[in-house]
Amino acid sequence: MKYRYYLLDTNILGPLAEMKAGGNSPECKALEKHWNTLSNTSKVFLCPISVGEVEYGLRIAPFDKPEEHKLAREFFAAFILLDINTDLARDYYAELRARLFNYCAPGSKKKRKKYSKRVEEWKDPTTAKELRIQENDLWIAATAMAHNLVLVTRDKMDAIKKIAGSDIEFENWLE
Repeated sequence: MKYRYYLLDTNILGPLAEMKAGGNSPECKALEKHWNTLSNTSKVFLCPISVGEVEYGLRIAPFDKPEEHKLAREFFAAFILLDINTDLARDYYAELRARLFNYCAPGSKKKRKKYSKRVEEWKDPTTAKELRIQENDLWIAATAMAHNLVLVTRDKMDAIKKIAGSDIEFENWLE
């Protein structure tokens, strides 16, 4: 089996933690099927954005339990955590963001100058929410692109998939 390297999106981490704790949901079963086919030479990585999203979720939960933070940190420790640095921001995030702007901005390139560079601020009925674009998803996708990793996500990410083209491979291990 050939080796592959993967980056897990935030939305895979909950089902993965559940699976590792012995969960038996349909998601856990689907995930386990993929997880068990990984070769010894495959590596699975996390992005600091995902760590931040999980920690944020734990902090705003109705009952903030310190033991859950401890368990999350122990869970994260099993993975290689990639850095987000200047090169990644400049060469990959900025590239994806520019592609997104060119793909989604209304009107011709000449007319686009009147639009803000932020999708959320366009005076057009299409919003970032309608395009299913989240800033953190762009950072996670840029991390996958920078390190040539398969991005494992359950998100559709249609706009990001379109602009990434063959630069990022996507897989959904929950299907």
